[in-house]
Amino acid sequence: MHISGAVLVAVVLPVLLVGALVGQLGVGALFVGLLLGVVGSKIGGTRRMLFVAPMIGVAAGLGALTAYDWWWVALLAVVGALAGAGIGFGWFPALLMVPYAATFVVQVDSGTDAAIYGVIAAIATLYGVVLARRFGAPEVVEGDRLSPPIAAAVAVVFGVVLGGAAAIGVALGWTEPYWVPEPILILVLYIIMGKRDRIREKAIGTALGVAAAIPVAIADPSAGVLAAVGTIAFIVALTQSKTYWLMYGLYTFALVLLLAAPGQVGFEAEERGFQILVGVGLLVVGLFIVHALGRWFAKRDPQPEFNPDM
Repeated sequence: MHISGAVLVAVVLPVLLVGALVGQLGVGALFVGLLLGVVGSKIGGTRRMLFVAPMIGVAAGLGALTAYDWWWVALLAVVGALAGAGIGFGWFPALLMVPYAATFVVQVDSGTDAAIYGVIAAIATLYGVVLARRFGAPEVVEGDRLSPPIAAAVAVVFGVVLGGAAAIGVALGWTEPYWVPEPILILVLYIIMGKRDRIREKAIGTALGVAAAIPVAIADPSAGVLAAVGTIAFIVALTQSKTYWLMYGLYTFALVLLLAAPGQVGFEAEERGFQILVGVGLLVVGLFIVHALGRWFAKRDPQPEFNPDM
């Protein structure tokens, strides 16, 4: 009862209030900011997130205004480089929330709406920081500190990889191009948390989820059946958190069925699987380049703080 009451007061009531005042635009910004505030506080610390919150607001507003065209691609490259540079002074975990804010946005048509979206996202981030602090999030979580040359390499590579992922989605004319940078951001977060094996498991899960959708595409069921099967698969996925490849495979399968129109399951599976696997592939290439540069810098100018397994 206490948990239900806390969720009602801390989340549901603000959502209803913002929805009544601003509409769906404000609700989307509230959810994004709240989530980034809580997650960022957990991995980067509440004190640092107080400084990052305004950046999240700016990135969210610009992302909403430019989504999903070539200016959005440039924005993701810039915020990716900004976050990557944070590894030089221990702020990479907290600054990683800025590319998240620019990537997952509600598309708007005017600068006024973009400003409203950004302001609400920034305020919601601060609100998320308050909630995280209430539930014991640390004030500061010290991230890795790498030498300036290596930090510069991480910044450039992360910016290029994130911007390149967005560029592929925009160039191919996808209506939801954020699915390409999505696995990059998710997996980098897992790497920070010491779960590097998630890269392989996400690729395996995606392939299995797409393969499982093929028989459904052949059967070509009605929209109601797709929704029912997709919902069941999604619920089952939530129970498999300890086995990531299975959880993500079920999630991918559910996502394909829930997003596909009748007769379009095969097309949806192909597009979604390709987007996610391309993102995973770009991240792997980026990590290879960073590690190669790191080893080269370590031989040229040894730095005791560099960890090639980062």
